[in-house]
Order: sequence, then C-alpha cells, then structure tokens
Amino acid sequence: MEQKYNVVLTGETVGRVSRESAITAFARFAGIDREKAAEIFTRGGAVVKRDVDRDTALTYQRKFESMGIGADISPVRSDALAGDTGPAVAEGAGLSSAAQRTPEAPAPAGNNSGTVGKRHVGFVFSGNGYEYFKIWIVNILLTVVTLGLYAPWAKVRNTQYFYGNTSLEDASFVFTADPMRMLIGRLIALGLLAVFIIAGTFAPPIYFLMTIALIFVFPWVITKSLAFFARNTTYRNIRFRFVGSYKRALVTFIGWPLLASLTLGLLSPYALYKQQRFYAENHRYGNKSFNFTARPGDYYVLCVIALLIGIAGGLVGAVLLPVIANFVLPGDVATGIAAGIGGALLGYGLGLIYFMTGMQNLLMNHLTLSSHDFKANYQLSSYGLLMFTNFLFTLLTLGLFIPWAKVRLAHYAAEHTSMDVAGDLDKFAAVSQPDESAFGEEFGDVFDMDVAF
Repeated sequence: MEQKYNVVLTGETVGRVSRESAITAFARFAGIDREKAAEIFTRGGAVVKRDVDRDTALTYQRKFESMGIGADISPVRSDALAGDTGPAVAEGAGLSSAAQRTPEAPAPAGNNSGTVGKRHVGFVFSGNGYEYFKIWIVNILLTVVTLGLYAPWAKVRNTQYFYGNTSLEDASFVFTADPMRMLIGRLIALGLLAVFIIAGTFAPPIYFLMTIALIFVFPWVITKSLAFFARNTTYRNIRFRFVGSYKRALVTFIGWPLLASLTLGLLSPYALYKQQRFYAENHRYGNKSFNFTARPGDYYVLCVIALLIGIAGGLVGAVLLPVIANFVLPGDVATGIAAGIGGALLGYGLGLIYFMTGMQNLLMNHLTLSSHDFKANYQLSSYGLLMFTNFLFTLLTLGLFIPWAKVRLAHYAAEHTSMDVAGDLDKFAAVSQPDESAFGEEFGDVFDMDVAF
C-alpha cells in the first residue's frame, strides 16, 4: 500500500515574507477570513492537506513556501489514524472547506507515523549525586549569605548542571541565561512583594484588590517563564521558543479550572488536557513546531483509574494495617487508628503515583517534533519505589539527600524517555528571536508561582 502524507503548517514564515503577508496569503488560499487564518497560522501544527502521495505533498509544500508559509510533510500511519477522516484545514487553493476544522481541534500530525524506518534513541543523564551536592550546598550558602541576591546565579548553575549532563545522540543541552539580567528582574519582583506585604498590613482593601489581580497575573507568569526558559535553552546550537499568548493562557489556566470547579470536578481531566496541550504545542525548536496528539478521553481514563486506585488502595490499607497493628499490639487503639490513617495515605499515594506516571507517559507518547516521535515508559512500581526511597532518605538525612534525590529522578527520566528519530536531528534551522525578559520568571519565583514543563 502506498505511503500517504499530511501537509502541516509550521506556524513560521519562509524567506523574507512578513508574517502579515503570509497570513493574508493563507487566508486567500484556504478561502477563510483573515482572523481565523491568523489563529490557525500562529498556533501551527494544523493539517492543510490530508492523505496524499509524496509528490502531491511536496507540491503543496512548495506552493505554501512560495507564499512565504512554512509547511512540513509527515507520513500518515495506516492503522490508528485510518478512522480519523475529518477534513483538513484546507483541501486546496480557494476551497472554503478550510473553515470546517477549527484550530481548537486540528487533525493529529507528526508522531503518528509509526516507527518504520526510524532509529530508537534514548536520552542519557550522566550526573551524579556527590558532584551535584557540592554545587547545591554552595548555592544554598551563598544565597543565604547574600540575603537571596545570589539566587539567580544558583538557579543558572543548577539548570546548567542538569542540562549539561542530559544528552541525546551525544549532544547535550545548554542553558544560556544571564544571571545579572535575572537579578534585575528579581529585584523588581521583590519590590512588588514588599508593596504587597505593606498593603496587607496598612491597606486591606488594596491588598484584596492586589490578591485578585495576582489571579490574572498567573497566566502572564506562565507565558513569560516558559518563553524565558525556552529562549535560553539550546540543543546543537538551535534555540527553543515558546509562543503561547496571554489570552490563551488565561482561558487555559483560569477559565477551564474555574469551569471544572463549577462542574464538581467533571471537567478537571479536560482542563488538564488543555493545559498539557498548551505547554506542548506552543513550544518550538528552531523552525519546527511540537505537536500533541492526545485526546481528552485519554485524560478521563487516566483520572478515573487513578481515582479508583487511590480509593481502593486507601480502603484496603485503612482496613489491613489496623488488623496487622492489632495483631502485633493487641488492644492498642491509638496504634490501630494511626495504622488506619497511614494505610489510607498509602492508598492515596499509590493513586497519585499512578497519575504522575500516566501524565508523563501521556505527554511524551503523544508528542512529536516534525517527523520525530517522543516515547516514555514510566512504570508505577519502579517510579513509586524511587519516590518512596527519595522521600525516606531525605527525611532521615534532614534534607541533605535532596541533591541525590534530584539526580536519581533525572536518571530515571532519561532512562525512561526516548525518541524515534526519522533522518537527521541536524536538519533544523535557527529562527531569529529577541531576548526574553527574566522578569516574568523571577516574579513567579518570588511570588511562589512555580512554572515547569
């Protein structure tokens, strides 16, 4: 059977064509209004021609590039996607069927091509606990001595250690952030925090308004922090980028969780899906976009199973451990109660570990970069044992085991994450981009708004 291909927008312009001109050309080509064209084009990853032979796909790719519109071709898997017969964004020049698929539900593209003709490449982490401990302890001491002013240098050193020791096909990642610029952002954020604290003491109404404002600041922190880290991350001298907008972040991280709470949690899995999709599909590597092909149903299945495991494990633990405790210490009511609470917590922890491993596997197994597929095989038993021993040793050493715990997690992540590489990882082009301000990242750090992907 002849291999079929999809033509997928990259969200980038080609040559010296301006973004506005490319969007206008795409709107004309697809027969849709300019606003919808801009939304599809900016997000990238939309299928514009589906299930065609290679020559036809290349013809469309050249056609788009002649208009200044970046486009990739990706092989179509013949089994799992056979049932997905929805229309592409645009079936041809001037065809109005482009409007039939909205940018909120693009056809999957990229890593659904299977592993035929690809080589399996694993990530490698080469760090060790004692080596990182020396960096970690110095960072803590200098941060304390300088009353927190050394924190940007500590963050850069920590990140550079883990990036520099993580490699793919013998090339490691590099973190290039400037600590001095981060310090300036931190000082501004600390000034705002001081105003926030003073308002809480002397002006409660202003404090209340500022607290409400922080809710709407959080999406901005997310977009700025992710853009900062992406801009300062390179692999093979090609930078990553993050292009998510504040408006989309506001809907994703405030709107959907609010709706989830109003539906008593029924929309929580869908909110998680929207958040992971936001993280994934707004990242770029050079001139290529990441694509995310998971479906909302995948998150509902994950959450339901994790909830059932947590409930069942909690009930079994809450019943079984008191019985064991009563057998060892008959009549000791306090020990029985403590054992019951401990059993319930163990069941909850089991459900949580299942959820964490499932989320990571869902993300990576549905993530693609051009024609390269990411893979992950986090396992409940091994990851659960790792988390339990990390927690136990950290507790017994009063926190001194933290560097080893982080290194063990990095080793596990690398050993259980890989790529199915099609062709050459060097075939990416750099894209010029302005420096990202460190203020958003430092603001989130100072106000304890942790952002990570």
